[in-house]
Amino acid sequence: MQRAPTSSRTPQGFALFDQNTEGDSHCHGFAWSGLDPTHESAKFKANNLFFVSMYDHLYKRGYVRNVPGASLSACIEQMAVIDRSDCTEIAAKEGLVKFFYDGVAVTAVTSGVSIQFNACQGLNETTNDLDAYYR
Repeated sequence: MQRAPTSSRTPQGFALFDQNTEGDSHCHGFAWSGLDPTHESAKFKANNLFFVSMYDHLYKRGYVRNVPGASLSACIEQMAVIDRSDCTEIAAKEGLVKFFYDGVAVTAVTSGVSIQFNACQGLNETTNDLDAYYR
């Protein structure tokens, strides 16, 4: 925990594991456009978070616990030091928006949104790696 004191909130520390084994752990990150709020990755970042955390990891895989000393969900400066993280990006297709004017008010009607959740495509054709996606 001394490698990530802001994560564990302890300047030095340790974690105890039953039978001297840590077991498997899984880390999954998210990235979105911070420069363009209209980019699909920014507009639908909550959908991405919900899909990965609640549907894919909790419901489908049963991942429910955090790493001791680290939060289950936090910003990067609060997370534990890791070797690698999976990554999911979205591909969204937004339907048309039609505007109607009845002489008094304007009404907007959308034809829907389709979102696909895919492994991130990163640098040098690396797939499903948050660091490569960030680069």
